[in-house]
Amino acid sequence: MPRRYRVGLLSIGVVAVAVAVLPLALGDVGPLGLGVAAVTAGTFLLCLRMRAVVRLGTEELSIRVAGVFSTSIPYRTITGTAPDADTGFVQGMGLRKLPHRTTGYLVGGPTVRIGTGETAVLVSTEAPEELSRAIEERRVPFSG
Repeated sequence: MPRRYRVGLLSIGVVAVAVAVLPLALGDVGPLGLGVAAVTAGTFLLCLRMRAVVRLGTEELSIRVAGVFSTSIPYRTITGTAPDADTGFVQGMGLRKLPHRTTGYLVGGPTVRIGTGETAVLVSTEAPEELSRAIEERRVPFSG
């Protein structure tokens, strides 16, 4: 996740945790308030550490985001790749259904669009040109 998104998300998290902890500090809330504050803080820490991982195998690439959502795309099904626009809070994070039959594996920042015929996959990466080039080099032997 790009630094500017981490800073923004961290700011939101600090405010949310402060709002959850304030009643606890005033002595108005018991264990439930502490639980809410802990869950809120934990959620934001997990979001800050979220990342997309792309592994390039010999016959397919695999994508995993947030350590939970994953997919594999055989090189023979890829019709093209190209760096795409940056994503941010508007597009969301994690596994996303996007317009134009596109599935996003997003954490914010630069992306690569991987075409697979009538559908596409959009994946966040810190190096979109390099990832796009590496996928294209691997898919060439499979593209008829």
